[in-house]
Amino acid sequence: MEFLTNKNLTITYLLLCLLVFTTSCSESAEYDIVGVWGLTTRTADIPFDVNEDGVFNTNLIQEINCNTLETLTFESNGTVFSGNEFSTSVTYFKDEVTNTYWIDVDCDKDGIISFASEYNVIEDNKIKISQRNYTLNSDTLTTVYENAVKIYNSDLTEIIETKNLTLIYTKQ
Repeated sequence: MEFLTNKNLTITYLLLCLLVFTTSCSESAEYDIVGVWGLTTRTADIPFDVNEDGVFNTNLIQEINCNTLETLTFESNGTVFSGNEFSTSVTYFKDEVTNTYWIDVDCDKDGIISFASEYNVIEDNKIKISQRNYTLNSDTLTTVYENAVKIYNSDLTEIIETKNLTLIYTKQ
């Protein structure tokens, strides 16, 4: 009878250790996300030279003087809010004769758009905000909007292709 008691205690102890380990891993992922994250990359993987400095970049943040301070702030209570988002209208088009991509950008810096929401850590490296999945990789947080970039023909009358829009935030 004493053997069963010790065996039960051992099993109980192992289960308790497993529970503590699982809980601490979950808290670790949540702790890693807490803080301010700045938008560092906005790309559709098409090189542009919008600022006409002779350097083509796929990262529009390096080419367009909009959204230079966009942030996501994660709180330990499970809330996230954005800040410093400017309304930016970007129209992508392609010159089908030269096979060159172009964009037309309108930055509305008079108003700021922001949001507040809840976030959930669904795996150690997966965060969900408002039904959108983000991937956490060390100090970067990435989300992909599939087929979000609509590329028009030269006269802007027809969508001729789509590209994914990738946003990458870096922990500040």
